[in-house]
Amino acid sequence: MAPIKTSLYAEDPAGAAIDFMVEKHMGLVPVTDHKGKFVGLISGDQLMGHLLPKTISAMGAMKRGMKQASYFQESAADMNDRLASLRDMKIGDLVDRDTRVAHPDTPLIDALMMIQQKQYVVPVVDDDGTLLGAISFFSVLYSLREEYDRDTVEAAKAREREERRRDREKDQ
Repeated sequence: MAPIKTSLYAEDPAGAAIDFMVEKHMGLVPVTDHKGKFVGLISGDQLMGHLLPKTISAMGAMKRGMKQASYFQESAADMNDRLASLRDMKIGDLVDRDTRVAHPDTPLIDALMMIQQKQYVVPVVDDDGTLLGAISFFSVLYSLREEYDRDTVEAAKAREREERRRDREKDQ
């Protein structure tokens, strides 16, 4: 299990979740209330769905496997307008509350089964529902490595992010 270092609160604006997910390169993040009780998961998939035109959502196009929507005359400004209104929504209104959780005594194999069944982050909660941390594909792999050291891994990730930032600046 990896600890959750920064909390996203259900009562906060979704803009905080968007900023956090972009900064940390995380596509699925646990959300709590201000008492630390687990509320649900917020995902990049959910957020992206809100950036699509309402017409596409109303048509059920994504559920039917629609692959293109280029016949919509969409601009970045249109999407940016939807993003601005999304940022003002409450995180709690966007979370998936139908999330399976693990407990400290849950066998690792059961958590792995949840991950394999496409729940890529498994929140770990105590008996009162307080979020203790999360298990992900990466946290499992890191913990299985003998040389695993969370600080070393975090430093490597920070270096990679800095390199990507510099590369983006060079390209601009």
